[in-house]
Amino acid sequence: MKYSDTYREQLLLDAVRSAEDAAIQLRQYAAAVLEPAQTVPGDAFSDNSQAAVVEITPEGCWLAASLPGMMPRRDDADRPRFLAGLLRDAIRRTFPDHDQPKFRACVLVYEHIYDIGRSRRFIDHDNLELKHCQDVLEAAFLTNDTAALCSAFQCSHRGEQDGTRIWILPPEQFPEWLKSYPECWKSTTENM
Repeated sequence: MKYSDTYREQLLLDAVRSAEDAAIQLRQYAAAVLEPAQTVPGDAFSDNSQAAVVEITPEGCWLAASLPGMMPRRDDADRPRFLAGLLRDAIRRTFPDHDQPKFRACVLVYEHIYDIGRSRRFIDHDNLELKHCQDVLEAAFLTNDTAALCSAFQCSHRGEQDGTRIWILPPEQFPEWLKSYPECWKSTTENM
């Protein structure tokens, strides 16, 4: 029996969709049952003195996750996993009954905060490792982080201490976020 090219393409497309659905279900299951990642010896946050925080903002439909420190560079092998573990633990503390909001479509805003007391250059956004934390957020709050459902925006500014805040917003609320938090994204060259 000979199959047409169209039929084979449809079979392949169906198989890819099934695999993607299985991967999403596995990530959601893992986020619900796995323990947070253990600290790495010599890690800057190994004393757990600073915990990640996840909260629904006063606006009501926004979610903010605050991490104690900057997102690491892509070449840093251990720190991304550690920050993902802190984030996973914060989600469990905030939503112990797994009643967290779910976003079908969203905008992820990565707000990179640099300690104003330290003189260092901003890291290029494309050199920051976001994947581990985004995977945790996807498993907990998103339908999927495919480009069809999830847009991303990154901004950097100076603040009281190093940190990263990741916002999850419905797409229609992104313009409101921009109006509400101009200090996050309207940096001048003298602040850089």
